[in-house]
Amino acid sequence: MSITAAARKIKISQPSVSKQLRFLERECGLKLYVKSGRGIKITEEGRLLQVAAKPILKQMEDLRGSFLTRVADAKATTLRVGSTPSPGAFFLPGVLKSFVELHPKVHPTLRTGYPETIEKMVLNGEIEIAVTTILPDHPQIVAEAINSEDIVAVVAAKHPLANKRRLNEAELMKVPFVMTTGGRIADEIKKIGLRLNVVMWCESVDLKKAAVQAGLGVGLFYRGSAEAGLREGYFKTIEMPCLKNINIACFVIYRKGIRFSPTLLSFLSLLRPSSKA
Repeated sequence: MSITAAARKIKISQPSVSKQLRFLERECGLKLYVKSGRGIKITEEGRLLQVAAKPILKQMEDLRGSFLTRVADAKATTLRVGSTPSPGAFFLPGVLKSFVELHPKVHPTLRTGYPETIEKMVLNGEIEIAVTTILPDHPQIVAEAINSEDIVAVVAAKHPLANKRRLNEAELMKVPFVMTTGGRIADEIKKIGLRLNVVMWCESVDLKKAAVQAGLGVGLFYRGSAEAGLREGYFKTIEMPCLKNINIACFVIYRKGIRFSPTLLSFLSLLRPSSKA
């Protein structure tokens, strides 16, 4: 009962939704709704149209799903996967490796982008499935929680702070930090009200790793993303008690109504938690 709320849900501007409703009323020659307070109230004619339209919309959705199934079957030797930057760096490569070992004739393509871009790729059919750290709210996207990751603070092994085991709150405002712009970790740090002395912002996880390794400061990473550096000895961890309150979930997303090919189902089974037990 709110044009503004509807516009927000389907991610179209409110004026555009209002314009489309006016076009619909003009085409039907009926008054479909009236203003009511800050929202709207559907007229009797509007309710009749809504009831009549539901089966038509269902048929359209079924047709779209059937078409996408034929397209998926025709491209059974490919797999188009998307990911937000962090899972694409630390989580998905291992899953894709297992998938290729099971399906040596399938050639995956991995595309990365920020959550909004990945959602658009899924909706437009540019990718079949994706992993993201942001839970989508689009009505045409299905999301499943598949993984969660802790956050760790690391520093270059040769950095003066490498000998320090723990940072208290007072020190967080003094020691230098390297952060990723537009990243989920930065958002979570902001949510808990933590103020850091950020000396450098990077556009990607790889750039942040390079900056931390070069000794510019402390970096906050998903544990899986920092494991290689810790294992090879060029990164050292520093304990930050506040990070224990941050645990970021990963979600696998795909378009609602899509019918999975056997290839896509196999990949999804590797992503789901039950397959990792």
